[in-house]
Amino acid sequence: MNKFIYITLTFLLLMVFGASWVIDTANSSRVLKKIKTVPNFSFINQNGQKFTNFNLEGNISIIDFMFTNCPGPCPIMANNMKELYDDYSKVHQVQFISITVDPKNDNIERLKQYSDSYGVNDVRWQFLTSQIDSIKNLKQNGFMLYADNLPQGHAVKFILVDHNGMIRQYYDGTDKASIAVLRKDIKLLLKELS
Repeated sequence: MNKFIYITLTFLLLMVFGASWVIDTANSSRVLKKIKTVPNFSFINQNGQKFTNFNLEGNISIIDFMFTNCPGPCPIMANNMKELYDDYSKVHQVQFISITVDPKNDNIERLKQYSDSYGVNDVRWQFLTSQIDSIKNLKQNGFMLYADNLPQGHAVKFILVDHNGMIRQYYDGTDKASIAVLRKDIKLLLKELS
């Protein structure tokens, strides 16, 4: 009986290591498809400065849509974005962009207070606003995300955009496993930059 247990445990260990090797190999050979180019837009950030699609060039960008008084997923998304912002503090080619879907309430002053509350102290995390029609158009036609019934009906996606302004992938901004995949994909895009 002991020999049977030993053989079974050995077999299980080999399966675990084999599965781990397959997953690691798949991750190392992962290729991010190019979904589409982010269209032209011109919004205003929390400091009252213009921010356009040209600010995406040369940087890897993680973008989300949110609003500051969201009672649902936005605080989770903001905390996950904050972790990424802190983790990439020494990597100036990685930037974060949060676009409000409630411009009526999220004016520049409110966005500045919100960014301050998350410890944003440089240009790597931008909080953007514009007219609601421009936001809806960018969200729906630019990023292919649901844009009806805003602000409540916003998506919980993080969008990865490469240094050429090309959308490369979407992630669940509330899910730690999805954020872990995002981290790996940021590394892939950083390799493309070097």
